[in-house]
Amino acid sequence: MDLLSTLLFLAGLALIIGGIVAAVANRVTVPVGRDRVVQTSRVPSRPLIVGGVVVLVAATALGAFIQIPAGYVGVVRQFGAVTGMTLDPGLHFVTPFVNSVDQIDTRVKAIRVEGYTAASKEQQDLFLDATLNYHVDPRSAPRIVQELGLNFEDTIIRPRFLDIPKSITDDYPTTIVLNSRDEIRTKATDLLAAQLEPRGIIVDGISFENFSYSDAYNQAIEEKQAAQQQVETERQRLAQQEIIAQQRVATARGEAEAQIERARGEAESNRLVGASLTAAILQNRYIEKLSDQISVMLVPSEGGGLILDLGSLTPTPTPPPAPAP
Repeated sequence: MDLLSTLLFLAGLALIIGGIVAAVANRVTVPVGRDRVVQTSRVPSRPLIVGGVVVLVAATALGAFIQIPAGYVGVVRQFGAVTGMTLDPGLHFVTPFVNSVDQIDTRVKAIRVEGYTAASKEQQDLFLDATLNYHVDPRSAPRIVQELGLNFEDTIIRPRFLDIPKSITDDYPTTIVLNSRDEIRTKATDLLAAQLEPRGIIVDGISFENFSYSDAYNQAIEEKQAAQQQVETERQRLAQQEIIAQQRVATARGEAEAQIERARGEAESNRLVGASLTAAILQNRYIEKLSDQISVMLVPSEGGGLILDLGSLTPTPTPPPAPAP
């Protein structure tokens, strides 16, 4: 019986009881004088009793039909015991006072836990949002009600779901656990399905979101990354200085080699010049350096004389030819 049928049934019983009480009260008499009696009440009892019977019949008829909504399955009980029979969505007739029906939701339902706490292999805290999607196998609904009761989500599904992820993350080092989310999710889904599906509860999937470490660990990671970045920067600076030093060494070596080559060139040039200079050539170069105003100077000569008439070395200008007569 549903709530409305139960209320009608109680109302019918109340009317019938009220009618019986009124009928009894109508028969109570009180003696007055020697021969006369007076009835103390005239409450109409028959309408109450008839009305109560009508309400009871209506409640019984109403309780004999039950509507199973879409997405549910009805588990039939007989005097409280599960019969193993189920009712599909729709209108059904059941025996009043004998049968009752538990409606089990067979749609996909979600259990979401935010801020779920797990741990890595090194017992480093992990935080995530976990969601489980599941549904009840309609054929297993009577067995679920019989073995697990109507509160099976809180007694079986939720505790096992909360225990699964942390039992898997314990096998993963802290450095790789975040990058192994898909693998952890797959293992958690398979492990939970192996525990629940034999009981008639189908695991549709598990999802993990917002994986994160503790604030202290995140700060340690940031400090480590900053230190590594500083070391890398210093390494690059030293490498750059080494390259600059190598460039300077190469430049100095090149300059030294260039100076050696220049010295060799000058020495060779001097050797060739020295080998080619004669007294006449030297004397000629002296003369070329003299000023035009100097006509006589002392210079060494091959013949031993020191006086050289520069005028003799200067060619005599040729007079222009005379005009024809």
